[in-house]
Amino acid sequence: MGVRRGPRGRAGPGMGPGLEPDTAGYFRRALETLQEGLSPEELGGAELPLGGAEPKGKGAEPAVEGAELPPSFPPLLGQLAEAFEEHLPSLLSPPSASLCLQEALQVLHRSQSPACARLCDALIGHLAPPGPAPGDSALVRGLQDPERSRLLEAAVAVSGPRRLRELFRGQLRGRLRGVATHRVANHGLQRLLDHAPDDVVGEVLQELGPALGDALSRGHPGVLTALLGACRRVPALQQEALRCLFQAFGCWEPPERRRACVGLLAGLRPFGGGDKGEEGAEPEPALGPVTLHGSLLLQHLLHFGDPGPVLGGLEALPPPALTALARSPPGSHVWDALLASPTVPPRARRRLLRKLKGHFVSLACHRNGSRVLDTVWASSSAPARAAIAAELASQRHALHSDPHGRGVARAFAIDLFLRRRGLWERLQAAPARHRGVLGPLLED
Repeated sequence: MGVRRGPRGRAGPGMGPGLEPDTAGYFRRALETLQEGLSPEELGGAELPLGGAEPKGKGAEPAVEGAELPPSFPPLLGQLAEAFEEHLPSLLSPPSASLCLQEALQVLHRSQSPACARLCDALIGHLAPPGPAPGDSALVRGLQDPERSRLLEAAVAVSGPRRLRELFRGQLRGRLRGVATHRVANHGLQRLLDHAPDDVVGEVLQELGPALGDALSRGHPGVLTALLGACRRVPALQQEALRCLFQAFGCWEPPERRRACVGLLAGLRPFGGGDKGEEGAEPEPALGPVTLHGSLLLQHLLHFGDPGPVLGGLEALPPPALTALARSPPGSHVWDALLASPTVPPRARRRLLRKLKGHFVSLACHRNGSRVLDTVWASSSAPARAAIAAELASQRHALHSDPHGRGVARAFAIDLFLRRRGLWERLQAAPARHRGVLGPLLED
């Protein structure tokens, strides 16, 4: 059963004691962030709020995509939006009404209703009207308010490029450092970056790039991941974004420091005064605990047009560290990005995969590692699969004594590999659709 959302500041049924509004808001934003870096299985099957894809249960019917709305539905949506606009002042404060407004904006946006823009403009007009004085910004004050910030974030998420450009240049430009370091307002900046047009992203990078370390020191790494995610959409900004990010972590100069960039980014640990060894020696590349936002940063960087700096840091890590990265819940998604990114050169990918040799059993017998190994297997050539199977077959008993290992042994047909190597090789050389038909032979 998924998590049920009650009114703000209250726990839904089965969620235990009620939460304070600020605490509930933080918890909800944490779930929204988790869905970006972890799979539904790693979240324990919890329902994700506001825009996250709901995990499908076993045997559940697939969702119908592209289904048309009944003809009577759009007019009803328009009437609902008109009613919200008419009573908008009285709906801004009650927690339950605020949630209704947030959901209404999303429904109108997804249904492509023209009423979405009208309701969005009315909401922003009430919460963040242009100030009479040049230094005044009702938008910044609204983003700093724990209640109103939710409504503004929902409005920003459905606003078009023109509206976002007006909001940014009229009320946010020149104030980004204060917004990025504010415990509540920084989330509104993240939503803006998620949907901002390219020119706005460039202006944010120009103003906020030199101060990324401030947001990090205040405990707001989401600002960094949102900015890097926005720059991932704008190739022309990527080199400057990379420079600002590495400077925030203290590993841009001298170039030798960049070898340690992966460990620093993965754990969100900037170079400090005690990071150097004796006589100012640079620290060796290492990997500590991987954080969620550290994983997201690396995923974005691996999809940049030039992922070289991150690839160099990964290649500098020893094989046990790369194995630990694959076994880490957030770190395993770095491997996903490495294997899926179209900008990672095949030769660099092969060099990193070779470092996993001797550690395949450790991956197979681990929840996250086995998933990474499945992805590696799917993208490997027939000779590479044979090498992986040979290593796994040499420790067949260890595989069969572990639940994850048994699944890998069955999926890779390790028993058939041991008994009838020639047949196994012919099946692996067959197209994937044929291997599905011949599945019973693999389990024979």
